[in-house]
Amino acid sequence: MSVEKVTFTLPKELVRRLEKVPAGKRSMLVKEAVAKELDRTAALAMIKKMKGKTIWRKKHHRNLLTANDFARYRPIKSRATG
Repeated sequence: MSVEKVTFTLPKELVRRLEKVPAGKRSMLVKEAVAKELDRTAALAMIKKMKGKTIWRKKHHRNLLTANDFARYRPIKSRATG
């Protein structure tokens, strides 16, 4: 994977907290945090885009229309330990 050095501005308190992370792990932490936030933002955008659209079609799932249908399909797991 190719990498690129970037510069951005952060609040002082966040920089102080970031400085507590070992120097060799800061980039990985920032990379993971940015990726996670971008994924979350993309998921929210998709949810907003799909709002009001039907994705569960009765014709495709005639056997799963009621709560009882779901219970038969995936019964609650026993609490007994084995």
